[in-house]
Formats: sequence, structure tokens, C-alpha cells
Amino acid sequence: MLLLGIGFICVVSSLTSAAVNAVPIHMTGMASGATSLVREFGQGLGPAVISTIAMSAASSALLGKLNGADAGMEAAAGPLAVVDAGSDSARAAAQTALGHGMALGVVICGCASLLGALAPRLLVRKNTARAEVGATGEPSVRTATA
Repeated sequence: MLLLGIGFICVVSSLTSAAVNAVPIHMTGMASGATSLVREFGQGLGPAVISTIAMSAASSALLGKLNGADAGMEAAAGPLAVVDAGSDSARAAAQTALGHGMALGVVICGCASLLGALAPRLLVRKNTARAEVGATGEPSVRTATA
């Protein structure tokens, strides 16, 4: 979870910084709004991705470890059904499989967040053509002197 949190912080801060610094000053509000939209989209997509990975890995880890009626329950309804209604040994196996699946999902999403944080740092360069706003609020253009 710590890896996921650190990755999320790095992604949001670098994405916002890259977006705001890459546009002219009068469009920074739009850039900030776009990053907020991406963050909200990620907050909706992230739990879906983590749960899909976790349940798939848990089902794979549990496959073939149950006997009798518990095996039929696992095949029909998955590891969550075994945790709720299986025998004690089946319940323990399902809990272990679910823990493994959740750990895998969180690590994958954390690594994806860290990779996402590196992309803006490596690919986006500061906009050197941005105008500086002077004390009067009017844009001023810097000129190079030799």
C-alpha cells in the first residue's frame, strides 16, 4: 500500500506540474482542470483494475487446492464464496489466495504509478516561450543580450 501511495503522489504532482508548465500562463487553469479529470478517472479505474487482478490471481492460486464440495463451490462462484461458505481448510486456502491476489494487484498498480510519474519527468520539457507576468499584470517578453 505504501508503494501505491508513493506512486500516486509522484504521478499526480509530476502530471500537474508538467501540464501547467507546458501551456501559456492564460491556459494554466485549463491544464489544471485536465489533470483533475485524469486523476478522477484514475480513481475510478484503479479499484477496478486492482480487483480484477486480485480476483484473477486468487482464482488461479486456489485452483486445484480444494476437494469435494468445496472444489465445486470454487469453480462455480470463486474464492469469495469459499471464504464465506467453505470448510475450515478451504476457507484458509481461499484467504491465502485472496491475500496473494490483492498483494499482486497493489504491487502492479504501484509500479504503474511510479512509471507514470517518470513519463512526464522524462518526456515533458519546460516551456521556455512562456511570458513572465510583471508587477503591472502585463506580460513582458525577455530579450537576450549579447
